[in-house]
Amino acid sequence: MKETPRSLTIEGRGGIDPADESDAHRGFRSALGQFATGVTVMTGVSPAGDPVGITVTSFNSLSLEPPLILWSLGRDGGSFACFQVGTAFAVNVLSGDQKPLAQKFAQVGIPKFDRVETYRGLDDVPLIAGCVAYFECHVEARYPGGDHDIVVGRVRRLYNVGTNPLLFHQGALRPLA
Repeated sequence: MKETPRSLTIEGRGGIDPADESDAHRGFRSALGQFATGVTVMTGVSPAGDPVGITVTSFNSLSLEPPLILWSLGRDGGSFACFQVGTAFAVNVLSGDQKPLAQKFAQVGIPKFDRVETYRGLDDVPLIAGCVAYFECHVEARYPGGDHDIVVGRVRRLYNVGTNPLLFHQGALRPLA
């Protein structure tokens, strides 16, 4: 069996050694940016009863039976305590024209729901108007994963509007062309 090279060159590009911390973080993010993802806003209700929301690109399917989804939540974010096991939340899959909403919900310390049209979902969780799909869930489990927690949600109800989504690719928000 051959030993894995420390630095691999593919089509003229040098590899990045994860042990070299000066380049590892930047290189890791750059390589991840090659994978286009959908853009979502996770919404919920804080323990005080206030609406909360955060932009998330780590949303993914997990299981059809039972219907489970997953996403990751940064431990240093202000919404970390709002998505505990058993709490309700919604996945709002943003449409191609909702880039301003993705940017707004990615910010910290601003009133995120000002001038945002919402509908009342299950357990009074806000659903953002104009999205391409909605998954109303409750937190089934949370698992530690580095500087994030992996949140597993059980889908309770969904809507599929079927229009073009917003994508995140190479560090930029882009509508599906």
